[in-house]
Amino acid sequence: MGNEPEDSRRRPTNRRRFLGASGLALASVGFAGCLGILDGDGGTAGAVSDADPLANPVDSTAVSWDDLGKLEGELTIYSGRTRDQIDPVFDALEDEYDGLTLSVDSDDNDVQVNQILQEGDATPADVMYSQDPGALGELERNGALQRLPDDVVDAVPESYREPDGYWTGVTGRVRAIQYNGDRLDELGLDGPEDFPTDIAAFATDDRFAGVISTRPNSGTFRGFIQAMVELEGEEATREWVRAMVEDQDVQLFSGGSDQAEAVNRGGDGDPIVALGNSYYAARIVNENPDAPIGATFTENDAGCLFSVAGVGATTTADDPELVAEFVRHLLAEEGQTFMMEANGEYPVVEGIDYVGEFPDLEEINPPEFDLSDFDMDLQEANELLEDEGMTV
Repeated sequence: MGNEPEDSRRRPTNRRRFLGASGLALASVGFAGCLGILDGDGGTAGAVSDADPLANPVDSTAVSWDDLGKLEGELTIYSGRTRDQIDPVFDALEDEYDGLTLSVDSDDNDVQVNQILQEGDATPADVMYSQDPGALGELERNGALQRLPDDVVDAVPESYREPDGYWTGVTGRVRAIQYNGDRLDELGLDGPEDFPTDIAAFATDDRFAGVISTRPNSGTFRGFIQAMVELEGEEATREWVRAMVEDQDVQLFSGGSDQAEAVNRGGDGDPIVALGNSYYAARIVNENPDAPIGATFTENDAGCLFSVAGVGATTTADDPELVAEFVRHLLAEEGQTFMMEANGEYPVVEGIDYVGEFPDLEEINPPEFDLSDFDMDLQEANELLEDEGMTV
């Protein structure tokens, strides 16, 4: 799924797509070790990790933009997030700092990773902004990312970042069961509390046949599948996917916003239930508190997996100080709060409390899962989905 056309300010170049979205792992073959500019001591030249804070460092209690240095200069960002999700925070930063220009190239996560690997040390990208940890792990394994500053690394819990600081989560999201509250009687449910709390049941419960949906092409869904494999085993995961396709006649969407809007719309043929990230429903509710869409959660399984959108600095970043300060702004109080309020996401800095229409993480009880494990090859999840016929 491609994103909407970009305006002229946010289009650094026109680029051809080198590989399709399912070929992330294939693109990296042969590129390992060819990326990055190393100095004589084996360190990265112009290292972002050496960039001192222009004012105050960030920390786990969250600082304000007023405490940080000004953002001045130009950054080229390859973004794997859709523009409606991420442009608002970019616009807010450019409004805050007259001297800042963000050249943002938006496309599918896999396309952006492939592009950086193809471009090698000629890539114009300073930052990769990914919708999930898997893409950042792919870049890190291929030497395309450099370590972030210590204060940035230490501000985020270790399970939400690469252990050595080569990428960090900047906002969180949790898998959820979205539903249309006006149509629950069609399922024989009195309320959201009557939904199963085990993700396995959604593939076997006849009430959901023909009215359940998901989005198999997203990185977070592949992460969900990978988590299910690790928590339940590959065969159980294959059986779940197979049952969703063959028994439940699952509706497949290519966009998370489209999926949530279909549930909220509630027309004939629209799904009543959606497996997806809670923030898609949260954004609708934020705009219209009377919207029928809601979200509930399974308990301690892959169905309520907490994951992150994150950033990494490329080894060829032109202005290490600016890259470091940009990431600090994403982790500061305004950056965290802005994405929480505007986009329905969860903060990753412990000093920021979640404020939203849906439960916080302590109430949801997601499984304990180290997101750095997503450094493993998500191509296996792709292949499993293709084998079992869940593709769009």
